[in-house]
Amino acid sequence: MGETIRSASTSALNAPSPRDGEVRHTKLPDTFDGIRFEIGRMIKYVQDSADDPVVVGNAHRICHEYADRMGIGEASEVDGKKLCTEAIEAWCREHYVYLNDPPNIEFIQTPRRMVKQTRVPPEVIRFAIEPLCDAMKATADAAEVDAYEPPPITWGDCDEGSDFALGHAAAVGIRPLGFDFGGHDGTLHHVWANMGGVAADLTEPGYRLGDFSSFEHYESVEVPL
Repeated sequence: MGETIRSASTSALNAPSPRDGEVRHTKLPDTFDGIRFEIGRMIKYVQDSADDPVVVGNAHRICHEYADRMGIGEASEVDGKKLCTEAIEAWCREHYVYLNDPPNIEFIQTPRRMVKQTRVPPEVIRFAIEPLCDAMKATADAAEVDAYEPPPITWGDCDEGSDFALGHAAAVGIRPLGFDFGGHDGTLHHVWANMGGVAADLTEPGYRLGDFSSFEHYESVEVPL
């Protein structure tokens, strides 16, 4: 897997999203400039998703399949926007698992990478976790462990959850889009997606479309498209 190391310069901020198999390491200052850089890259990943064939194709498939399940034929532009917002939030929530970043590392994935993770064949995942499955047989029913089907999921913290949802929303023309931030004691420590004015926080399993947590203060950043 290719890797590049760069500083948090203007060129790094405006660089295109990483290519398939590319990992970039950027040295960030321990100041608000580092946070600005992270937000800038999150915005860039959403912008690039609007024209990414992997994300665009997946987003349109999600919306069409959702409409078929709901028995919806022709819909107005307003209804279509609402339908796609519901469809994207539901699909992303079903295929996303919250996972903390490693200590002292801010890890941000592109929506394209996350979509492709959901397409890894189950037999490949099963092969990768085989040692874990073998260990589980010591304390669980072996037949149940052998019958386990790894789900098609991706993972990340609130950065990835927001980018995952917004990348799909950008791909089907939902507007406006933005990141909503919340925090306490003068800091912003959580972010979630805003799709056309509707909150989508994938990090909380019990939340529904429109739900978001209570904070002392909030900030919002629009994604220019």
